[in-house]
Amino acid sequence: MEIPENILTECHEYGVAAYPEETCGFIIGNREVPDSLETVLPMRNIMNDLHEKDPAQYPRTARDGYVIDPLEQLKLERSLKKEGKEIKVIYHSHPDVGAYFSAKDKEDALWNGKARYPGVSFLVCGTTDGKPDGAIIADFNQDSGDFDITPVTVNSSAASGGLVGGTFGITGILPTIDFIHEWKNGNRELQYGYFRFVNHQHIKDLHAELCSRSGARYALTYCSGSAALFELLIYLRESLPNINLYFSSNSALSADGIQSLEISCKSLDLKNLIDPELLSAKNGDVLLLAMEAPELFVKENSEWLAKLKRQRVTVIFYSSNLQASDQWPVGLTFWISAISSPETATKHSGIEGGVILSNADRQIAELTETRKRNGSVLSARNAAVLLKMLKEEDTDLHDIAKLSGINKTWELSNPEQKITEKLCEWEHATAGFLFPSGMSAVHSVMNLLRKKSKNQVIVIGLMYSDSYNLLMSPGRSSRWEAEFVGLDELEKLDQIISENTAMIVTETITNPLVEVPDLNRIGDIASAHEVPFVVDNTIASPVNCQPIDYGADYVIHSTTKYLSGSNDHAGGVVLAKNSRNASAIENFRRCWGLRLSPLESTVLWECMQDFAERMARFNSNCTAVADFLSEHAAVDMVYHPSQSSHSSYFTAKKLLSGNGGVVSFTLKDESENALKIFHDKEFSSIIKAPSIGSNQTLICPYPMLTHYFDTDEDLREIKLPRHLIRVSVGCETEIEGILTDLDCALKRTIQ
Repeated sequence: MEIPENILTECHEYGVAAYPEETCGFIIGNREVPDSLETVLPMRNIMNDLHEKDPAQYPRTARDGYVIDPLEQLKLERSLKKEGKEIKVIYHSHPDVGAYFSAKDKEDALWNGKARYPGVSFLVCGTTDGKPDGAIIADFNQDSGDFDITPVTVNSSAASGGLVGGTFGITGILPTIDFIHEWKNGNRELQYGYFRFVNHQHIKDLHAELCSRSGARYALTYCSGSAALFELLIYLRESLPNINLYFSSNSALSADGIQSLEISCKSLDLKNLIDPELLSAKNGDVLLLAMEAPELFVKENSEWLAKLKRQRVTVIFYSSNLQASDQWPVGLTFWISAISSPETATKHSGIEGGVILSNADRQIAELTETRKRNGSVLSARNAAVLLKMLKEEDTDLHDIAKLSGINKTWELSNPEQKITEKLCEWEHATAGFLFPSGMSAVHSVMNLLRKKSKNQVIVIGLMYSDSYNLLMSPGRSSRWEAEFVGLDELEKLDQIISENTAMIVTETITNPLVEVPDLNRIGDIASAHEVPFVVDNTIASPVNCQPIDYGADYVIHSTTKYLSGSNDHAGGVVLAKNSRNASAIENFRRCWGLRLSPLESTVLWECMQDFAERMARFNSNCTAVADFLSEHAAVDMVYHPSQSSHSSYFTAKKLLSGNGGVVSFTLKDESENALKIFHDKEFSSIIKAPSIGSNQTLICPYPMLTHYFDTDEDLREIKLPRHLIRVSVGCETEIEGILTDLDCALKRTIQ
């Protein structure tokens, strides 16, 4: 069934209005016309009323369930019959878990194995953070006895605009403004996109294989088994009002690591199991069972696990072995393990991964969202190798090289030490540690420094959107506070700092307004108050600035960006000023398995060989583009510190030896139509993709990607024009093609 755009938009609007609870209702059409969809009729969700009267029979609330009053539905059907109308679709929303047909949805739609409402389709609209997030249609298939699930698209001509970077590309093309609207409004699924948000095909294939081996409906992969557990514990800590963790220890896992996350542990004896009647989901009770032979435990304790299921207690198995079964164990919520082939794991040290297996629809959907933000993702290269290892035990170096796109087998020796030594030399740091992504590096520093006793984070300037989201989506239990200070408000900093301040965070060059904070001044203030100072130096790069010289305690890079430039590597790094900071980061990373794949470090090391040369061209090319834009009749404002009109012109001269590769601008015609005219036609030398640090020049309408649902007032507060255009200028040896592309597109807006 095809859903008209206006109907889908209206259903999404009701979902947004009801957020964070589920909305529900019907789509009505002409009884005589099979595909007729005319009107949306929202209905009252009575789930909260039912839960209040009988929580035992109705444990769900409107936050994660819906019920339409059957009497109201009956009255409606009678009145529709008189008008020649009927219910064609039953719709409801899914807050913060994405659009999917859950096990509960399926249960409610069936009666004795047959369709409860013959001929009626089910529409599920995702609503994430109060914003539309995709939709699916579920139709009962009489032949299979199950539901066919179809993603809802609105007149989409293609699923995606293509991949940038080849087989292991890290970002996707966004070809038109309408394409972006469809994606942001949930009417289009991206096949290709930024690697943390859209799974590579290698990841999808590995997920399918892991599900088929385990009997689980869902598999969610991470950079290691420890990282998978870390993400799950953080998720539970932030999603439960309180958490009481009962923990059985083994040599692979210590209570100290868990307690460092400010989660209290109670000992659990696997030989003398706790009475399930003493546990309750309402109290936040969670069982974490670390063991070497989980299959045997399941077999011997099936009755105990079944009782825990009735108590709705979360049960986690943590094991070095993958679940191998056609059926998912009753009573188990999550199975976490490392991914490797035992026969080859020792031979190819470092080619590893981790997975959370589960049948829990909602929790996996929420974990998928937190993984996007936190960044402890599995390398697509590792996924390709691990899939072959699982299917074929004999995997040699030649196979690994071929699968991971690394041509010389000798390059597979891990160059991590060489990379960190070089970065420490460039950044004047004591030690450096590689992470699976830039956001994993950011997230790790945040978790290391933020505690309940120090819950304030001071942010200077406009941060990278995902770092901002990390600060603004901390969960219900932790009570973190973020204080935002403008670059022109540094005189307030002394008064804002308190004994609760965990850190001061900024970026050497901010994205996308290309502002330069006064690191020297901030560093002096941070040092005087003995508050850790954290700087993301990705856009400036160590060629242009060394923040440690200005008082930074931790420097972070997304190695995905300028240090690589290739669009086919993913990683991050944290550089520490002194040995005490270095020791804390090293212990945290080791405890939770947050390491960069040796395959990714091999690619990164190769790319770094000409980094200084490339960075010099990034600097000069971007300044040339900024100069060109500032003189163009179609351009209103240029954001680049090489321009004397820019607010950071003098600060940049003081702190930077080069201004990096990002320039942003606005058109004189501020309308969206002008933006479309500029953006939508093909460029010959520029790629329309949302990343930075690429050797090839990329362009995107940045606020449409990161602040799409913000109000005009929200954008004014952070001084971000809604139709601002960001150019990530590349390091091409000739930029005439770039300037010609820009000139032609700009002239179109004033003709």
